[in-house]
Amino acid sequence: MKTVGSMLQEARIAKGLSPIDVERAIKIREKYIIAIEANDFDRLPSPSYAKGFVRNYAEYLGLPTDAVMAFFRRQMTDVSKASLLPKGVSDPLNAPLVHLTPGRFVGFLVSVLLIIFLFYLGNQYFRIGKAPPLTVTSPADQQIVTSSRVVVEGKSDADATVTINGISTIVRDDGRFYEQIAVEPGVNKITVSATSRFGKTSTEIREVGYQP
Repeated sequence: MKTVGSMLQEARIAKGLSPIDVERAIKIREKYIIAIEANDFDRLPSPSYAKGFVRNYAEYLGLPTDAVMAFFRRQMTDVSKASLLPKGVSDPLNAPLVHLTPGRFVGFLVSVLLIIFLFYLGNQYFRIGKAPPLTVTSPADQQIVTSSRVVVEGKSDADATVTINGISTIVRDDGRFYEQIAVEPGVNKITVSATSRFGKTSTEIREVGYQP
């Protein structure tokens, strides 16, 4: 449908002019020229300003001002009628449910970053309050051995401190540890502990019987 904005825009383009050229010629700010061509008259200071701007713009482009102003009056009348209708009737049926603006996009981005940050804090808090995992794969509990040395091995966190009967052992980058300890004839109690850097400890106890 022919509108005031499209008529003015087509005439401007046909003359090879830009909105800034029009601003310099008739002293109407470029943003108002763009608003008029978009039929967005609400962005103009007032209806009276809109009427004067449209008339001056049409005269500058050599358009018949009476015809242009007739279009303008009809458009403004249609807008006034639409404003009296219920919102669901006057709005396009296919209008997007969410209108993404720069402000909304920034707000959405900040919300996502905040959620990620809170998740990170929650994960760190959970780690602080939780003892490190500890698995002892050897020896088995109640195991009987015939050698005076027993292999103690297992896995924990790579940054945990692992002790066997109170003596620290080396933990590899993958969290695994391996140590040989001496046992005495009879039942030997082997205590393996893993302590996190936050002071939380997991403990596994194995009883091993040594029969020479």
